[in-house]
Amino acid sequence: MNINEYRKLISVSMGDQPATVWLKQVSYLNVYTGEVEQANIYLSDSRIAYVGPKELPISSNTQVVELERGHIIVPGYIEPHAHPCQMYNPFTWGEALLRDGTVLSINDNLTLLMLLGNDALQFIEKLEQESSHMFLWWCNIDRPDLVDQSTMEAWLQHNRVIQCGELTEWPKLFQGDEELIERLYLAKRHHRMRAEGHLPGVSYEKISAMAAAGIGADHESLHAEDVLKRLRAGLYVALRYSSIRPDLPDILKGMGHDSRFNLNRMMLTSDGPSPNLVEKTSSASMIKMCLEAGIPMAEAYRLATLNPAVYYGLEEDLGGIAPGRLACLNVLTSINEPVPLHVMQRGEWVVRNWRRVSEPDDTAISTWLRKVFPSRRTFVNLRLEQMEIQTDTGIELVNDVITKPYHFDLRSELETDENWMTLLDTNGEWMINTRIKGFATGVEALASTYNASNDTLLLGRSPSAMCEASRELQLHGEGILVYFVDGEKVYIPLPLSGAMSLERMESVGTRVDQLNQKMRAHGYRFTDPLYSLLFLTASHLPHIRVSEKGLYLVKTGETLFAATPLS
Repeated sequence: MNINEYRKLISVSMGDQPATVWLKQVSYLNVYTGEVEQANIYLSDSRIAYVGPKELPISSNTQVVELERGHIIVPGYIEPHAHPCQMYNPFTWGEALLRDGTVLSINDNLTLLMLLGNDALQFIEKLEQESSHMFLWWCNIDRPDLVDQSTMEAWLQHNRVIQCGELTEWPKLFQGDEELIERLYLAKRHHRMRAEGHLPGVSYEKISAMAAAGIGADHESLHAEDVLKRLRAGLYVALRYSSIRPDLPDILKGMGHDSRFNLNRMMLTSDGPSPNLVEKTSSASMIKMCLEAGIPMAEAYRLATLNPAVYYGLEEDLGGIAPGRLACLNVLTSINEPVPLHVMQRGEWVVRNWRRVSEPDDTAISTWLRKVFPSRRTFVNLRLEQMEIQTDTGIELVNDVITKPYHFDLRSELETDENWMTLLDTNGEWMINTRIKGFATGVEALASTYNASNDTLLLGRSPSAMCEASRELQLHGEGILVYFVDGEKVYIPLPLSGAMSLERMESVGTRVDQLNQKMRAHGYRFTDPLYSLLFLTASHLPHIRVSEKGLYLVKTGETLFAATPLS
């Protein structure tokens, strides 16, 4: 807000200038008092100038809005912990959130740093111009291999960055890692940043130590007792309903009406859902779950409005309907139906009658994103002899994302639930071969550029088919290509650096549903195969992973078998 906008806001609030919008005698949820009230709401451009019983001056240019009987206005929703590159791209993510009434998300920057390096900041600035959704960001500080000191400083100083984290490498703090300690200290003390943890299954003692280090919130509670541990240590708790951790209903049931569960210290998050579950895990859907679980109405809405705004220090702009706040409003058909009929973003209607007022220019957005996220992959024309396995240690899936090592006889045939697995460096410099157990029984070959390290992952029952799938993926373009043993194929194109789709959320979600259905029919026994593919190369989840280091144990860092250089 510039000085002229500020002067106008004050003038409109005093009735000295006409409002730009008058919401006439509407019902609205006052999240500060917990009451549903009747009031006139006047706007001065992007902000609320007045909320109350008086009628202020208007002009012929003032937009007068009268709602139907029973309709009610609530604050725009806030997603406090987002991963905007989960096969969808950040622009598509913002569009999907906005249609469901989520006006702001606080987002992970790690994938952008991996794909764009120092150009990532330029991208988020352009995204802010192109998208009607509002994006804020967190800065990763515990991956010095991706975020050097100067890059971290540039992010921490940026006005769209309000948090550091999430600290997936938090055990390094207990190991006395000086670099991480200094980085966290810099973010907390010099930049006054919030810091978020990543603490699944962690004891109270370790949570307490992380709180002492400045961690202010965590989203990894698996049940009500986990929530209580975090509250006792002074942390905010983001209750999660996501693709592979749909814990919210069980947590709410476990909390019951126990007064120790201070709802003012809680938020709601979808934690980066798969594309087919974005609508099901939306802020509106989670609020509905809270209402159905018996959470008082005002408290349920605060979990997605006022509470995250207060936690992030945004309460003067967002989280409530009051003078001076941004006019980010959701019009509901009923207080019991959180999916909005209309959405106002910074004083402009962006959704009317459940439809976008102005659809994005898909061609222009696609051109821009293709330019920003080109393919940088070096495909390798694999020969069968290069896929020979020289280690007797493989990866066994315990669930969608947790693994454990297992041993096999190098001379033995594959068991029913085993597959060959190869990871190829995105730059074509190295590869590693092993086996994976528990993934599927009927996949002839799978080739995927969608994984945490953005390398090329191959797996399947047939090494020759895996080579063929790799060549076909090179021909058609990056993405996920699966040959099933019944002869069917599924292909999901991911033209944005092999990691993200250009399609709208509904379209890519339909593709994912088709893949999931086929995977389950062919022996995938967990919830979300995309998460399994994504995290096979991640460095922060137990117990065994594969990367440029080779096959290694996460907890100790021990390399069991090194990657093989490609000449």
